[in-house]
Amino acid sequence: MNTKDWIKFFDLCNQVLGEGDYYLYHSKNWCSWTTFKRVTSDALYWARGLPKTGEYGEHGVNDGGNWGQPFPYTSIAHLIIPRRFEFCDMYQGQFVHKQTEQDIDHLSVLLHEHGIDHMISEWALELRLISGRA
Repeated sequence: MNTKDWIKFFDLCNQVLGEGDYYLYHSKNWCSWTTFKRVTSDALYWARGLPKTGEYGEHGVNDGGNWGQPFPYTSIAHLIIPRRFEFCDMYQGQFVHKQTEQDIDHLSVLLHEHGIDHMISEWALELRLISGRA
């Protein structure tokens, strides 16, 4: 993945899946990701809405925004967009249950058209840079 591919990837995600948000309840899309450094330290993933247009640029995901801190594109090892995500919790004093379907099949078609290597399954669309195949 080069810079052009990353920018096109996030542009297509925003176009197809809608705008992400820092908070699950408000987000139209959701993902998890990890970095090469994180894989070698504790193997944890972050989870948030995908970066909105303007939150990513030439070098990576900018500081602030949905992801909360900067992530150079070269640092991202694995990114997962689930086919659906769910919110079940108290929100403004009421119990709320919200399930959101993400049209990863349509996203996959567009990614293929732009030559962006990815994997898709019945559960998720993935960019697996850690495997060296993406």
